[in-house]
Amino acid sequence: MSKKLFRIYIAVSLDGFIARANGAVDWLDHYDPAEFGFEGFLDTVGTLIIGRKTFDQVMQFGDWPYEARRTIVLTSRELPHDRPANTEAYGGSIVELVNQLRNNRSDDGDIWIVGGGSVVTQFLLGGFADQLDIFTVPEVLGDGISLFGQDSGGLKPKLLATEHYNSGVVRSQYGLAG
Repeated sequence: MSKKLFRIYIAVSLDGFIARANGAVDWLDHYDPAEFGFEGFLDTVGTLIIGRKTFDQVMQFGDWPYEARRTIVLTSRELPHDRPANTEAYGGSIVELVNQLRNNRSDDGDIWIVGGGSVVTQFLLGGFADQLDIFTVPEVLGDGISLFGQDSGGLKPKLLATEHYNSGVVRSQYGLAG
């Protein structure tokens, strides 16, 4: 059995933002995820880890797109009763969660650290993320939610691959674990 990877797979504006200041990601609407192999990526994922704000925002988009996958929402608040199947709240230690997921042989697939910025930063700073796929979108937002928090300095990811697409998006894949 191969090692489960904790993966950050995320779009970022040219100026480093993952969302507008209000959390909106409308600037991504005219980019087709199929161009970037999103379905292939999703096929490798068994579990999602998502922050509460990001979870609430995705819930507003309509149908939950990850119904078949286990979703862990990092929150201290109770989730709504109409939450998607396979969705659970987790308010404990990130270290304990990572250890549980790494050692759980019954969960298939990699773990996708969906976001938002705070969740991504916690996994990066804790050294828990194994791989980072950044899709740099040729849009300048000027302001918003940064991919990397101010405390993210000192990270030294290793570039594994780059790829560019017809839309102008550039994918940079980095290895993070030593």
